Amino acid sequence: MKYNKTNYPNIFWYDTAKGKRYHIRRGFTLNGKKKEANKSGLKTIAEARAALAEIERQIAENEFDVNKNLTCDQYWEVYCENRLKTGKWAPDTEYNKRSIYTNHFQARFGNTKLDDIKRLDYEAYINDKLAGMARHSVVQTHGVFNAMMNHARNNKIINDNPIDKIDIGQSARKPRVKRRSLAEFKAWDKAAKEILDDYEYTIVRVTYYGLRRSEDAGIQLGLLTKRIDGRYLLELKESRTRLRPGGAMKTEESGRYCLFDPETSRYLDKAIQTSHKIAKKYGRILGPEDYLFLIDYKNARNYLRGAPIRVEYIYHLFKKVSKFCGIHFSPHVMRHFFSTQGQAAGVPIEHMAAALGHSTTYMTQKYTHISDEVAESVSDSFMRAIK
Repeated sequence: MKYNKTNYPNIFWYDTAKGKRYHIRRGFTLNGKKKEANKSGLKTIAEARAALAEIERQIAENEFDVNKNLTCDQYWEVYCENRLKTGKWAPDTEYNKRSIYTNHFQARFGNTKLDDIKRLDYEAYINDKLAGMARHSVVQTHGVFNAMMNHARNNKIINDNPIDKIDIGQSARKPRVKRRSLAEFKAWDKAAKEILDDYEYTIVRVTYYGLRRSEDAGIQLGLLTKRIDGRYLLELKESRTRLRPGGAMKTEESGRYCLFDPETSRYLDKAIQTSHKIAKKYGRILGPEDYLFLIDYKNARNYLRGAPIRVEYIYHLFKKVSKFCGIHFSPHVMRHFFSTQGQAAGVPIEHMAAALGHSTTYMTQKYTHISDEVAESVSDSFMRAIK
């Protein structure tokens, strides 16, 4: 079909069986590539000029960029892929974040375009959750969706994040108390020594130093170094979960050192000997890359005996002790206790963050991987605080 120029740039006319019609052809650049917007079948020059003006507006506001029209569901997938690819999230983190998104946001906002999220509507939706959730939980839930929106803004998918810094009210439901007193800890520790054997108690005791349960299950023999003074220095660079059975850490910032006190080191001596005996019983010889804690407990399935413990077993031991003494501790609550007591003992917040394997806004790069000397300072301060 032949297009003929008119007196207006980017507007052409052509003949059809029904008479003269107008066509628009407007070139532009998108993401460094040449693109072209076209529209035909316009009956009058006035209609063509109006259509061209609309195309000009769409070009100016980047509406021809397909990313600008992504729904929340579509961008969530982009966001998750980016977080995993850059190492900001571990598979476990992605699993937990996705669960929050699916349960709290997908039905309401999944098919909504990012650009169509309205602040007041969203704020009302989030505040409605206060009826059934503690405020802290609502804030954390909002944080998952808000982080995705900030990511979209930072990547210029949307011009602004309309839900940032929304107001969240109060909830009648009180948050779970994760703080434990020193007296509660000592009573719980006494109960653990009473009802657990030395091997089980060692599994529990190493979490006193702020280890995640996945890191506890991921202790490798080759990463334990016994110093001249008899204390074990653990290099934490392995962790195991159902989604990370191979041993990768949660994030790059999670890698660090942990120095155990003399008493814990004596328990580790016995645990290492016990693990070698367990392995031998099931036809294995342990090497530096093998995990320290092995399955040989009552009611374990035969095919699992001699294999590394599962992270769920650590929680089982905590639950067993908590039920016995009536004081609730979990591996995560123990991390809170470690942090609280360490800071009470005067450990700098940066050192404590590094000891916990946290990547935080207040932690400088030099504390990302805690040194042997800092590990000793944190461990000794913590042990002094709880004695």
